[in-house]
Amino acid sequence: MSEVAAVFDTLTKMYQPGKVKTPRTFYFSLDEEEKWTVKLGGDRCEVIAGKNGDADCFFKGSAEMFLDVWNGRYTPTAMDFMMGKIKSNNPMLLKEFIEAFRK
Repeated sequence: MSEVAAVFDTLTKMYQPGKVKTPRTFYFSLDEEEKWTVKLGGDRCEVIAGKNGDADCFFKGSAEMFLDVWNGRYTPTAMDFMMGKIKSNNPMLLKEFIEAFRK
């Protein structure tokens, strides 16, 4: 199992119920190999390998960047988005995603 897959494998256990007020779907495309859909809402967290329908927010970037952000080693800046290191249709929702798993 890859390090990225291990992160997604733990999300349902780490989810903090009630942190996401409006149901949201997130799609992650990391490098060419890792594709994940995560559906959050109320007390529910569902993780699906691959793309599963339309997402409210997507994150496209390297697995390394995702892991650095997830593990708190890096905080993305506007330059990361402007230079294309990270692509997202809604960077603010990415912050909401991370916060849904933090106590």
